Amino acid sequence: MKFILTSYRKDSDSPECETDVSYVGVETLASLLGFPADSLVDTYPLGKSQAAALGQLTGMAFDVDGHEYFLEAEVG
Repeated sequence: MKFILTSYRKDSDSPECETDVSYVGVETLASLLGFPADSLVDTYPLGKSQAAALGQLTGMAFDVDGHEYFLEAEVG
């Protein structure tokens, strides 16, 4: 399973950036979202606290005021 973080500007329907965050690990991502690891099979919006936690794990900066972020599970 591959996990992609997708960023959208709040005024756009097209993705601005896609980043593979699979290296964080399914257990960690599941815990961050509050789901069992075996149920991460969809697209999940990230709230401010989830984005902040993922930022600490990845070193990525999140602009939660100007963007929306989604974690997408992909087979492959």
